[in-house]
Amino acid sequence: MKRYLLVIIALLTMVVFSSCDEFQGEQTIPSYIKVSGFKLVADPNYVIEQGEDFLTSDITEVWVYVDNIYVGAYSLPKKDALGNPTSELVIPLLYEGKHKLELYPGIKYNGQTSTRDYYRFYTNSNDSIDFVPGQVIDMGTKEVMYNNSAVFSFTYFFEDSFAHFVNAPGATIEQPNNFKLITNDSVRYGNTCLAMYSTSSKDEYKIITKDSVVCSHSNAMILEMDYHCNIPFEIGIYGKPSSESKYQYISAMRLKANADKEKPGDSKKGWQKIYIILGKVWSQMSYQPFKIYLQPFNTDNRSNGYVHIDNVKVVHFPE
Repeated sequence: MKRYLLVIIALLTMVVFSSCDEFQGEQTIPSYIKVSGFKLVADPNYVIEQGEDFLTSDITEVWVYVDNIYVGAYSLPKKDALGNPTSELVIPLLYEGKHKLELYPGIKYNGQTSTRDYYRFYTNSNDSIDFVPGQVIDMGTKEVMYNNSAVFSFTYFFEDSFAHFVNAPGATIEQPNNFKLITNDSVRYGNTCLAMYSTSSKDEYKIITKDSVVCSHSNAMILEMDYHCNIPFEIGIYGKPSSESKYQYISAMRLKANADKEKPGDSKKGWQKIYIILGKVWSQMSYQPFKIYLQPFNTDNRSNGYVHIDNVKVVHFPE
């Protein structure tokens, strides 16, 4: 019995000392920061007009660095219909005195938790903080912008008369070259959005961007877009791996229906922002110029199937 008691005491001692090793020096009481979230704002130095449609975002996390050292990633509080946080995020930090605190806006690439990271095309906040053990410093909502390394191959907001998407070659069912939904309850940004409709599973067609993406930098390329749909749809790239090759469609991902996601009867509630990684599918195209394609899938034979798309942007690093 005594032997077992000695073993338990030894194990407890090891736990206590191993925990103390994580403290900075003799500090045992953490300091705290309270983070409300991020707001994407316009950069006055950009020549691109930056209205509400340009500044849509879905920043779900904060990545924390102190003195250039990564501390951790934390989920931001969810917001209510008015945009107010429904809870508080208070982060303990084992630091005392003045230190550099950097907060990076984090997203979920392809809408998946497994590919979450801070978004390298947004700026971060950088502050000198005087940490006091036991005290909470309210960081509020930090404003961020697209950083100087962000290059946009194209931005489509569908508020003009230009046909940004056209019928794909060989489509079984052709859609109008300028297929838009105008001034409807489902339009969330501005007056117009792109629309694709389907009345049955037999409606098989694709539409492609009129413009091509041309870039020699293969490190990062992201497709940003807002979408609202009651049927699934696919997003991918269309092009040729080489001048001798045939044109190919390569899928990037398929998105599920999200209409009336939060509140039945309110069609605007289903709108979501997504950041799609194009690098892997682009590599299958040997990093050649390509176009974006969209394809609806009415697998449930809905008579009123629709896909609404808005605020399409392809962003990458400089060539």
